[in-house]
Amino acid sequence: MTKKSKIISELDQVEVRAFDLASPEHRIGALQAIIDNVCKQFERSARQSFHHLLRHPVEFRFEQQDTLKLQDYLQQLQKPSLYREFTVSPHDLHGAVSIEGDLLFFMVDLFFGGNGNNVRRHSDMSDTELRLVERFFNLALGQFANGWHSITSWHSQLTEKNTLRLGNPIQNNQLYQVCRFTIDVCGHQGWFDIALPFAGMDFLREQQCKPTDVETDPELQARIQAKLCQTPMRLMTTLCERRLPLGDVMDLKQGDVIPIELPNEVTVRAGKTSLFTARIAENNASLVLQIQDVIKQ
Repeated sequence: MTKKSKIISELDQVEVRAFDLASPEHRIGALQAIIDNVCKQFERSARQSFHHLLRHPVEFRFEQQDTLKLQDYLQQLQKPSLYREFTVSPHDLHGAVSIEGDLLFFMVDLFFGGNGNNVRRHSDMSDTELRLVERFFNLALGQFANGWHSITSWHSQLTEKNTLRLGNPIQNNQLYQVCRFTIDVCGHQGWFDIALPFAGMDFLREQQCKPTDVETDPELQARIQAKLCQTPMRLMTTLCERRLPLGDVMDLKQGDVIPIELPNEVTVRAGKTSLFTARIAENNASLVLQIQDVIKQ
């Protein structure tokens, strides 16, 4: 057997570059996969929560995730739009949540019984309406936090005032993971963003590097047990068997009756494993199986 190998010349290596494990590109890629899963959970739970709040069907769709510098993100926010900052405990994390202005005013008007087509100036919002806007943001952040609870402790809270400023050059160069969603309410569509600082997500890498001992982690054991209990099982049993000569079987035609007798007891199986013995009974005009004994494995 002859082993062949290809010799790569220096000219062929022009497009080859070293793979740096410490490069931010690889760190961002791993982080995006985690946030993608959280966002997909968020879009399902937020859809139901906003439906209850607005009393109208609301569609949330996770569109994309981008890595942007703070300055670029704030400058690209379309006008009119509104953003608020939030903190996450117990992590030292300072993020931002923003929403398209037209969509926001439509939702506010819809909540107060309008049809969403209020023509007054969007900049004129009463204190009551501003409190409702804060309620929108808190509801969204609460549902977003639920998506993180299977990974880490996550409690978010809106800050009293926004402190992100373009004048700070250090702050401007910080990278943010921007999760963009599309919200559709009664045919009116707009965007909704949740932005997380990349530097504030370091706890995820530390958590991933920490080995998990299932035997000594009761919380993890409980989660695994809960998942296992939700596994669907197909139970089977044979109610009757009847032996007939081949000639009789070949003579059977439509309408013929094969007499049978139900046994006093049957065996209930999962695949090839026998689990229970059961008695055939009747409940509400339906046949049921009443478990008699558990078969020890």
